[in-house]
Amino acid sequence: MQPATDFTETPNGPSPGLAALLADVLGDLPPEQHGVRSKIVSALRMVGGEPPPSIHRGGLAPWQVNRLKAHIEARLEAPLRLKEAAGLIGVSCSHFSRAFKKAFGQSFSRYVIALRLERARQLLTETDQSISDIALACGLSDQPHLTRLFHRSYGAPPHAWRRAHGWRAYAAE
Repeated sequence: MQPATDFTETPNGPSPGLAALLADVLGDLPPEQHGVRSKIVSALRMVGGEPPPSIHRGGLAPWQVNRLKAHIEARLEAPLRLKEAAGLIGVSCSHFSRAFKKAFGQSFSRYVIALRLERARQLLTETDQSISDIALACGLSDQPHLTRLFHRSYGAPPHAWRRAHGWRAYAAE
């Protein structure tokens, strides 16, 4: 028996179920995942399907996403304003809010808070800075603000989390 070399047909003909599944997955992908999108389109054509026409559903262009990510990460310790971010990519504030949520899956403020908390978690693990200093380095107003947000996201206050997960000095205690 010879190995199969043509995967466009099964013994029962083309595979409409697999093509439909691939087309469905293609429709669910976020717009910035171009590499995955092209691979699914190739697989879809291999099983005899045609990709659905590309419909732009809002969101942000890849260059806008990249510029925003770089801007936010570079200025995480400073106040970040929605109006400033919208101006950076040349759109109105209302359009920016809708497009940002489509592109990033969450609002601008939630995205910024998540990045700040991730940076705080990293600093808690890798440095011996005080929690107050970490809060300021992450753009939060003070230690209680960091503690409240951190506890809500990670299930423990920063000091307890640091003791359980990280910093080397606590391992000797």
